[in-house]
Amino acid sequence: MFLFEPVYRPQPPVLAGDSIYLRPPLLADYRAWSTLREMSRAFLEPWEPLWGDNALSRGSFRGRISRVVREWNGDLGYSFHIFATGRDNLPRDTLLGGVNLNNVRRLSAQSCNLGYWMGEPYAGLGLMRAALELLLPFAFATPDDDRPGLGLHRIDAACIPGNDRSRRLLRRCGFHEIGLAPSYLKINGTWRDHICHQLLAEDFARFGTPENSSVTRWHG
Repeated sequence: MFLFEPVYRPQPPVLAGDSIYLRPPLLADYRAWSTLREMSRAFLEPWEPLWGDNALSRGSFRGRISRVVREWNGDLGYSFHIFATGRDNLPRDTLLGGVNLNNVRRLSAQSCNLGYWMGEPYAGLGLMRAALELLLPFAFATPDDDRPGLGLHRIDAACIPGNDRSRRLLRRCGFHEIGLAPSYLKINGTWRDHICHQLLAEDFARFGTPENSSVTRWHG
């Protein structure tokens, strides 16, 4: 646990677009995070693992931050909160949701699993697509590119067949459906089938970095 804000190593990049920006979670996010998750609970629960009794407690959040920092510093996962830049009638620094690159696998795999959530008040506004348009270039960038990145080759994503909004999002970001995985994840207390998707670095190359986004190193 932390007495002060955690230290992420390597330093996180600044991932910023017109309407949103991404940064790793901080302890100072707790109040905004718990408020948004609570007001969005009925909206999110059908698509997430079962929430525990203390899911929104400060102690649970601190434990989550501890895990996120260990994974980041160990090159095992990269988690970000999504914030408003102050455009589109959303006050600057409003917490909107989260997006994660989980289970990073190196050596011959160079892959990870994508996860994300959006608060109910901000769903359907194109903000998660904007977040992925910032995150994916960072995930695929290699040392040969003139920007920081993880050098991954493949990103996997999975969603419940009835989650049409998520399936559209993945398709619009270049992911391809590759099959159905029976009883793949335990969601809201029940083992659920999932449609598996993947995005390869060579396929993503057709999309590139959006002109209205910036990816730079963080020095503060």
